[in-house]
Amino acid sequence: MKRLSLFILLLGLYSCELDGNSSSSTSDIGAEQLRNDLNITSGLRIVQYIDDGEDETDDFDDFLFRFSTDGTVTATRGNEVVEGSYRVFRDDGQTELELDFPPTSILDDLDDDWYFRGKANNRLTFEDDDDDNDFERLVFEF
Repeated sequence: MKRLSLFILLLGLYSCELDGNSSSSTSDIGAEQLRNDLNITSGLRIVQYIDDGEDETDDFDDFLFRFSTDGTVTATRGNEVVEGSYRVFRDDGQTELELDFPPTSILDDLDDDWYFRGKANNRLTFEDDDDDNDFERLVFEF
């Protein structure tokens, strides 16, 4: 009976270590790592955008976003080019992405401080609660 208990204990410890070292899903990374993930040269596409609980992905999924190391972000859709800015920082123990696009652009809807929620399967997931506590999610894919 002692051997069985020891085996179960060791199996549990081994499983915890495997989960802790998994690279397929990350729920929190530092600001520098997030900047590196955003700055990939091929760009990122929005695969999910939920605003005030409503799926508005179709309004944004045609844009290709390129984040530069100087804090600018360029979004292109066909011949349409929208320039904006971004900032990655830590606040209250969370990594955040702040987006800012011109107020005359459809991308102005994305202006917010987005809380990083995870990285998995070539996707970066961000969430935010607006002042009315409506659910908001932004997911980029690279």
